[in-house]
Amino acid sequence: MNPALEISNLSFSYSNDWSFRKTPAIKNISLTVNSGEAFGFLGNNGGGKTTTIKCILDLLKPSSGTIKIFGLSSRSTQARASIGYLSELPYFYDYLTVYELMEMLAGLSGIIGSAAKERIRKVLELVKVSSRTKTPMRHLSKGLTQRIGLAQALIAEPRLLILDEPFSGLDPIGRKEFRDIFVDLKNKGTTIFMSSHVLSDVEFICDRVSIMSNGSIKGIFDINNENIFGSGDFELTLINPKGALLEDLPGQLDRASESNAGRTILRLRFLERKYAESAMSQALALGIAVDRFEYKKPNLEDIFIKLVKPEDSKKES
Repeated sequence: MNPALEISNLSFSYSNDWSFRKTPAIKNISLTVNSGEAFGFLGNNGGGKTTTIKCILDLLKPSSGTIKIFGLSSRSTQARASIGYLSELPYFYDYLTVYELMEMLAGLSGIIGSAAKERIRKVLELVKVSSRTKTPMRHLSKGLTQRIGLAQALIAEPRLLILDEPFSGLDPIGRKEFRDIFVDLKNKGTTIFMSSHVLSDVEFICDRVSIMSNGSIKGIFDINNENIFGSGDFELTLINPKGALLEDLPGQLDRASESNAGRTILRLRFLERKYAESAMSQALALGIAVDRFEYKKPNLEDIFIKLVKPEDSKKES
């Protein structure tokens, strides 16, 4: 079976209308998304994610490289017909009702008559907006518009679902409902390619992720492989240490302090439990209050922060 998405040596540059100077947005990236998997496409703001998605959708023409969807050129009608897309900021005709909009989009996908009515009913039930069929789009909140955006992306039962910040504007209940929908779609064989800053949701949904910054892919990781996160560390939080605790504690990885309303908080991190417990014993012996002692397990956010440097965001903002 062909991969759902193959990106090979893709580059894209924007041109300045006045100077004709080219600014690279994507720099020779390559990745493969397997059929039936959920793939997280992560990165900082301005890192090149949305530009890459626009190239996949044939909304932008790459400077170089190739994109294939289920073995076909992404520019072919057949390849594009297999895609459902939810943009970060979906926008629809204000004066159409929800049902009129969905009926129009179903028709554009070749679904008409009784088949269209049944399909519209199913997707509106799925995203929980069945009661809004007669509501004009201009009267919907951001969260409800996002639900309609997902409904239109699913109307033609796509084999590849491309999501650009799908949780934008959703409340916690909406986020959970979307997560459940995506997991169910993946379990039924739909391939999901998702860009999101909500890393906890990405960890829950996705099988693999890539991390992109400054137009380049910094790494691709298998979420199911716990070894990618490495070992954790132990954090000891003290209140008002008064400078009594020794500065050079054995096994110490890091320390950070902050003051607020006359209270000083000192956070100490240790690679091993024995060093953290030794520091805690010293603190208690000196009469220093211990606020917290816990094991901090690394996660996807830790990897993201390591690979995406703060200066990358400054360059691209």
